Amino acid sequence: MHKKLYILLMLVVLLAVSVFPNAKAFKIMDKSQLLPGPAADGKVGDYILSNEKVEFLIGNLGNYHGYMKSGGNLLDAIYLGGEDQFDEMHTYFGWPKQAIYENVFVLNNGSDGGPAVLKLVGHHSDIPGVKITSTYMLLPGVNYLIMKTTLENQSGKDIDKMILGDATFFGYARPFTFGLGYKVNRIDTDLLGAQGDEIAYGVTTTETGEEGKLRDIHISYIFADPEIKTVSIKNGEKVTFQRIFMVGKDLSSLLKTAFDLRSVEYTLVKGKATFENGKPIKDTKVNIYDKNGTLYIVAYTNENGEYTFPAKKGNYTVKIDLPGMNTIKSTEIIVKGEESVNAATVVGKYAEENKVLWGPYLSDVSKDSVYVNWKTLVPAKGKVVVNGKVYEDNNESVLHHLEIKGLESGKEYTYKLIVEDGAAKGVTTKTYTFKTVSEKVKEFKFVVYADTRTYNKRHRIVADKIAEENPDFVVHVGDLVMDGRIMSDWDGFFWAIKNIAANSPFYPVLGNHEYNSKYYFSSFVTPQGGGDYNEQYYSFNYGDAHFIVLDADVLLMQKDKEGMERETQWLINDLEKNKNSKWKFVFFHEPFWTNCTEYGVEPVSPTINYWKPVFEKYGVDIVFNSHFHMYERFTNNKINYIVTGGGGAPLYSKVKSYDEKYPFTTKDITGLHHYVEVIVTENQVKVLVKGVAQQTDKKKEDGFIPVNVILDHFVLNKY
Repeated sequence: MHKKLYILLMLVVLLAVSVFPNAKAFKIMDKSQLLPGPAADGKVGDYILSNEKVEFLIGNLGNYHGYMKSGGNLLDAIYLGGEDQFDEMHTYFGWPKQAIYENVFVLNNGSDGGPAVLKLVGHHSDIPGVKITSTYMLLPGVNYLIMKTTLENQSGKDIDKMILGDATFFGYARPFTFGLGYKVNRIDTDLLGAQGDEIAYGVTTTETGEEGKLRDIHISYIFADPEIKTVSIKNGEKVTFQRIFMVGKDLSSLLKTAFDLRSVEYTLVKGKATFENGKPIKDTKVNIYDKNGTLYIVAYTNENGEYTFPAKKGNYTVKIDLPGMNTIKSTEIIVKGEESVNAATVVGKYAEENKVLWGPYLSDVSKDSVYVNWKTLVPAKGKVVVNGKVYEDNNESVLHHLEIKGLESGKEYTYKLIVEDGAAKGVTTKTYTFKTVSEKVKEFKFVVYADTRTYNKRHRIVADKIAEENPDFVVHVGDLVMDGRIMSDWDGFFWAIKNIAANSPFYPVLGNHEYNSKYYFSSFVTPQGGGDYNEQYYSFNYGDAHFIVLDADVLLMQKDKEGMERETQWLINDLEKNKNSKWKFVFFHEPFWTNCTEYGVEPVSPTINYWKPVFEKYGVDIVFNSHFHMYERFTNNKINYIVTGGGGAPLYSKVKSYDEKYPFTTKDITGLHHYVEVIVTENQVKVLVKGVAQQTDKKKEDGFIPVNVILDHFVLNKY
C-alpha cells in the first residue's frame, strides 16, 4: 500500500514538473549546454538561467570581452528555438565606469518551483569603496530577466551624482527606441530594444520614482545605454535600481510585454501579409508606422502571414520589410482604444527589375583563377562572361561567390555579370577587367588603406582615387564598417568600393568594428588560413613577396589568450614556410604604438609581446596598421610600421608633443584622408602616401575639401 502511494506521489510530482512552468539556474559543465547563435560568447563555467520560454547566459568572472572590465555580465539570450545575436550588457555608472564583480553564485536553482536567481558581489570600478550586489532573477513562464543592483557607499565620502544604468551592445540586432524608431536621440521611453533576424531584445523597467510614478528608460549618452536614474549617495547609504531584459521573436512581442508589466493600456491589432495571389508572406518583418511616418514598432509574420502589435490610440500604416519587395496595398489602421482590431490585409510584390547591390567585386586572385562576387536585390541565378566564355552560378540567391578557373597566368581579362530573369527581370553590368598573377612577376603595385567606417561619402572619395591608380590588388586594414553585425553598414561599404573592387581584387583585414561578424566572413572570399572559417587570418604570395593578414582582436577585443597563442603559432609556421620570400608584408588593425591622444595616451599594445619578436626573426619589411584615424610611421629594428587610418572615418587631430613622442617616430600627420601606394620590383619597394581630402569638420560627412598632396615617401632596397 505504501509503495503504491509512493509511486502515485512520484507520478504527481513528475506530472507537476512537466505541466507547470519552472525556471532553473545552473553552472555550465559541458559545451552542449551553451546557447547557439552567431554572437554566442558562452564558455564552460558560465551560468544559465532558463525556463520553458527563454534562456540567458551570464559570464563567469573570467569571461568578458570588448569594453567590459570583469565577468558576471549578460552575454547571450535566446527564446527557445532561436539563435543568439546579442553581444553583451554590463552595469554602468556613466561611461566607462562599471561594476567589477568578485563573486558569482547560484542563489536559488529553481528546484523549489520558484524563481531561479543568480547573485553577484563586487565594487565600483572607479570608487572601490562603493560595494555592489546584483541579482539576475528568472520567473517561470515569462520571457524576461529581472535585474536588480544595490550600491552601498562605504567610500567615506558623499557622492553628489551617479548614473545608474547599463551599457548595452545589441550585436546583430538593430537598436530601436520606442517613440523614435531606428533614429538616435535622447529620449525617455517605455522600451529600448533591437530587432535582429527573427529575434529581438528589449529593456524596460517597473521601478517607480519618488512620487510613485513609473520611471521611463532614459537615453542620454549613447543610443544603447539605458539609464534608470541619476542619484546622490551619502556615505553609508544604499541605493537600488531595477531593470528588465526581454527576448522574443520581434519587437512587437516585447512592447506587449513592456506594456503589460507597466500596466499601459493598448489595443491588440491583428493583421496579415500576402502576395497578390493571396499566398501568405511567411516569416517576414513588417514595419508599423504612426501617422507622422515614424517607425512605431516591428513585427514578424508567422507561417500563415499573420502578425500582431500592441497599439495606443492613433492611426497606423504597415509596410512589408523584405529586400526587393514593394508594398502595393496597405490600408490605414485606426485605433480608438478597442480591445482588439482586425486590420485589412497588406499586399506585397517583388520589384519588376532586379538590381546589383554589391559589385561585382573581385577577390583571391591567383595565377589561374579569381573570384567574382556580387549581391542582388532579389534572389536570382547569374553568370559571368570572361573573354566570351560563360561561367554559371545556378544558385538562386542574393549573394554569390563564383570562382573563375582555368585562366592563363599574367593575362588581362575582360568580364561582365549577367543576372538572370527570376522573380524580377534580370540585368547585365558593363564590362570590367582583371589580371591574373604572372609566373614571373617583375613589377606590381598594391594599395593599402583602412578605417572607412561611418562616412560612406568620404570613403567613396578615397576609393575612387585608388581606382584611378589601377592597382593589381588592394588591402584594407580593418574597420571597413561602423558595425560589422549591421547589414545596412555593409550596403554602404560596397557602394563606396564599387569602382575599385570591380577591377582590383580586394583583401580585407578584421578590425574591432567588424566584431568578427558572420557578415564579414560571408561577404569575402580570402585564401585559406586559420581561425574562424579558416579566414580570420591568412596569407598569400604575389611574385617574390609574401603577404600575411592577422587579427589582433583575438587578444584585444575577444581577450582570448589561447586563441592568440594559436594565431601566433600559425604565424610562425607560415613565415617558416615562406622564409625565402624576398619581401614580407604584414597587416593587422591595431598598431603596437601610436602618438595619437584623441582619447588620452594610448598604452603599448599587448600584441607586441607575441608578434614583434617573430617579425624581427623572419625579417618582415613593412607592417601596416590602422585603428587611429591619422597617418604615422615608425622605424624600429629595421622594420617600418605604418599606421594608415585615413580611409573615410572621422579623422583625429590630437597627438603627443614632440618631446613625448616615441623616439623612433618617423612621421605623423593628422587631418588628411589618404592611402598608401606600394610599388614592388625585383630589388626595390617604393612607398608613396597620397592625401586626397582634408577634414574641415569631424562631425559632418561633407566636412572635407579635396586635396592632392604627398604625406610621406620612402624606398627599401635589396640586392
